[in-house]
Amino acid sequence: MGNTLLIAKKEMSSLLHEKTLVLAIIIQLLIASFSSLLVIGLASFFDPGALGRYDMEKANVGIVGGGELTQFIEKSNVKPYYYSELKYALDDFNNNRIDAVIIVPPANADGNEIIELTLYLPKSDIKGTLVTLQLKKPLEEYEGFVRSVRAPRIGFEPVKLYVDGTPRKTSTYFEFIYGVLIPLLVFTPAFISGGLVIDMLTEEYERKTMDLLLVSPVSLSEILNGKMLTAVVIVPMQSFLWLALVSLNRIAVHNVGSILLLVSVTAVIIVLLGAIIAVKYKDRAISQYLYSLVLIPLFLSVYLFASSPFNLVARLSADAIGKEVLIYLGLYAALAILLCICARNTIGSSK
Repeated sequence: MGNTLLIAKKEMSSLLHEKTLVLAIIIQLLIASFSSLLVIGLASFFDPGALGRYDMEKANVGIVGGGELTQFIEKSNVKPYYYSELKYALDDFNNNRIDAVIIVPPANADGNEIIELTLYLPKSDIKGTLVTLQLKKPLEEYEGFVRSVRAPRIGFEPVKLYVDGTPRKTSTYFEFIYGVLIPLLVFTPAFISGGLVIDMLTEEYERKTMDLLLVSPVSLSEILNGKMLTAVVIVPMQSFLWLALVSLNRIAVHNVGSILLLVSVTAVIIVLLGAIIAVKYKDRAISQYLYSLVLIPLFLSVYLFASSPFNLVARLSADAIGKEVLIYLGLYAALAILLCICARNTIGSSK
């Protein structure tokens, strides 16, 4: 045990010289520090409507025409600018004096013709999204008004469906924070540690220093245990730091202790997997390649199972799981023990 701790201490002191690890920590630090801003940006990509909850500067919208739609736009959260001709509106639009141009047809709601609207938006995806969000409400209100006026012409009463117990859609920010951001932050150190232990072990083999270590009063198992201990210990330390930074962004994280315990058990599994590969092949490039081949399908499949570590962390952080998490912790701990036995057999066969 003493030799194991001695090796772990030596490896811990040399981690600051690992450029890959330091760079990864810096990236995670930035993500955790600005998690709220990051979530807003990412959420807007697949759900632009989520930005509607924030106060935004009113968009300047040029209006050509004077149909019934104008009264809905005037009551909305945009600044209307009226133009007699389209060319004058487009001139201001192209010179960034207004944010959008909408051509309002003279057709009325009680008419028979199809009401077609033409909307000019800026090329910028972000600016165009913001303008669209502000125009969405008056356009939907106008659509509802036209439908109510023309509904009697249908000739029959539409069937209304009422479904009780329909689950409500969760908040976009809730999905991103608890379903993606927090699990990624706490498990990324575990993935990095798996590759780190491969570098630690294959470096000894490639530099021929493993033979020097073995002639000293240190066994191969103690060398491996010391390096794996270092790779595992840094995982909950980093995860706790990321969760603390997320909390500083006013994001509530529940069951921190259980999350760190689950992450630690998962880190043991991943590090053992990396160590087995490294001892088996003793080549850094091959070992890292095989580790990636194993890790990628595991990472892609974590959301397919309700009891996967990713989903468990998401449920723990949102306080949506009870004591049954202990059962899953026990199962993952048993898996870690099996991998530990495999690692011992690999060490024995490599001597």
